[in-house]
Amino acid sequence: MKFILKLLLSLVVAVGGPAKGLAADISIATLNCYWFFDAQEGKGDIDRPRSTVEYSTKAGHLIGLLPREAPLFVGFQEIGGGEDLAALGKSASARYGRHYETLFARGIYTSTGQNVGAKLDTTSGWGVYGRASRVSDLERELSKHLVVRLTNAVTSMDVCVVHLRRPIGPDGIEKQRNQCRALLRWAMRHLSGDPKGNLVILGDFNEGQPVCSESQALSVLFQARPPMADVFTAHSGKVSTHTDGSRSVRTSRAEWSTRRWA
Repeated sequence: MKFILKLLLSLVVAVGGPAKGLAADISIATLNCYWFFDAQEGKGDIDRPRSTVEYSTKAGHLIGLLPREAPLFVGFQEIGGGEDLAALGKSASARYGRHYETLFARGIYTSTGQNVGAKLDTTSGWGVYGRASRVSDLERELSKHLVVRLTNAVTSMDVCVVHLRRPIGPDGIEKQRNQCRALLRWAMRHLSGDPKGNLVILGDFNEGQPVCSESQALSVLFQARPPMADVFTAHSGKVSTHTDGSRSVRTSRAEWSTRRWA
């Protein structure tokens, strides 16, 4: 079987494989929303909408960065809470004419109040097995993560959405590497039980080193057995918050990246 993974708006995505039971193309994306909080949420003030108009405008513009064709699954970083995720899901449904289920598990990162979340196109034949949650394997090292199992009539896919720390401060690099090691342990636990299982890790890794460089903190993930593949491409983009465009919010945006496994 062939599995084609198309990525947009991603910083780094690691895919475990070879993929099993996925004959059709699957579109997966991830987006750092840069402080998409409502007026009552979060402790930061950077690029946060300051009115109802700004809030709805930013939601629509963020969803406007997604692929032309409806993605199956989108991971989000730097959202405040479930209400913000619902606003993004509403904008996505309006754009694509499809129903998106919101997936959220509040994190423990209290400094900024930032969380991660996701949405799934449930009109595509895929659903959620159980519920999205935080997992004990990652709880100690990753304050912002979400794990969910997606299923359809013939197969399943485990997805982990993350937002890793920046490698700053005297022990910042080591803490970031510890987060990547925790992801490796989580991936190996899944792949050891099902070496041909479908596993995706995506999100904002705050990785500053070149793709495939051995100096990446992420390079530890490619020690997984069976191996994982890096399908990263990216460029910068902007999304306007104000209706008049007087203030804009930076965001990361990736070009299409396609990888096939036989």
